Amino acid sequence: MRKRMVAALLAATMVLGLTACGGSDSGSDSKSEGDGKTVNVYVGSDLEGTLDDEIEAYKKVNPDAEIVKHVIPNNDYDDKIKVLLSGGADDVDVFWARTPAFANQYRSAGALEDISAFIDKSDVDMGSIDAELTAVSDENEGIYGLPIYSSCWMLFYNKELFDQAKVDYPTEQMTWDEYCDLAESLVKKDGDTQYWGGVCPNWTMNLGAIAAGEYLTDDAPLEKTKEYLEITDRMYSKSHISIEEMNNGSWDLNACFANGNVYMMIDGDWGYRDLKCDFEYGTAPLPIMAGVEEKTSVGNACYYCMAKTAKNKQAAYDFMEFATTSDEGTSVTARTGNVPSYSTDAAMDAYKESIKIEGIENRFEMTVLPEQSNAENYAAIYEVFKQESQLYLLGEESVDDCMEKFYSLRDQTE
Repeated sequence: MRKRMVAALLAATMVLGLTACGGSDSGSDSKSEGDGKTVNVYVGSDLEGTLDDEIEAYKKVNPDAEIVKHVIPNNDYDDKIKVLLSGGADDVDVFWARTPAFANQYRSAGALEDISAFIDKSDVDMGSIDAELTAVSDENEGIYGLPIYSSCWMLFYNKELFDQAKVDYPTEQMTWDEYCDLAESLVKKDGDTQYWGGVCPNWTMNLGAIAAGEYLTDDAPLEKTKEYLEITDRMYSKSHISIEEMNNGSWDLNACFANGNVYMMIDGDWGYRDLKCDFEYGTAPLPIMAGVEEKTSVGNACYYCMAKTAKNKQAAYDFMEFATTSDEGTSVTARTGNVPSYSTDAAMDAYKESIKIEGIENRFEMTVLPEQSNAENYAAIYEVFKQESQLYLLGEESVDDCMEKFYSLRDQTE
């Protein structure tokens, strides 16, 4: 029996804006006529190369297809696509949704096409998709996207710095306390160069709590969330790049690690794709809290979605299905350093051939918990938590005040 998945795990309270936009700003010639074969595909700039390869592979088996590429700068993508979907353009057929939360915002606003009817006519086995990251709905709910690839948070380490310090590589999964102890032991200054034990981005402020199975929508008190905030404060104040530096608009995680003065980095497996280093690095499992089952990590998924206004819906679905489920399409994804959500032998062979980093085997040994809960208003709740967390980490309020204010503000979003 076909398994139904809901590409949107979360519902957001944010409504798509109604501001019109004069064009795609993508540098491509848009085609929106209902000619049965033209598909306009929108992606962020990080995926441009992948989309080029997907189009090339698709044209080999569908030579009459007309796939038109539209690329939006990655930092502007989420805001821009919302404007386009809300009426600023009539040529969005297929587009990339960065996370389940974003996908569900679009779904909640009525901007997505339910593709379940197309799947019913297809022979694709949805059971091959990682259910932990893509969620399965009951038979009454529609399907609003196909997952492209899934992620897994990991620990990256600079092998050259560890060699120079004569310290063993951190290849085994550590607790957060063990990780902090190690990071603090590595901090030093050599001449004008400051060496840091690690860097941990401020994107997911409850990362450690999620791996412990606790989400921001759980009943108070959120003890693991509070504990991880205190761990984060310890990192930022003693051994890691500071939150003040990360809040600089020009700061970049990959560039920070690639500078060569940071021993360890908390990042996702997308780092295999994005990192450009002059030194050799390895990877290990994400640290976890004491008591959490070993080989546990956190991850997410991104999607191809079909706009409700797509002119050539069958052609749009055919491209989506090819890119996300076929041997050829998933192999393209794998060769760019991403793990396809739809598992095929060809894709896994391509991934292992393209990624030759020490510790890569950890990526496939982890039990990956979803980075976002399935609560309808999770996106809004997380923004409230992130704002309060920033105040605590900047020393403007205590951790207890941070949590109490969060609980109060969370109640107001419900």
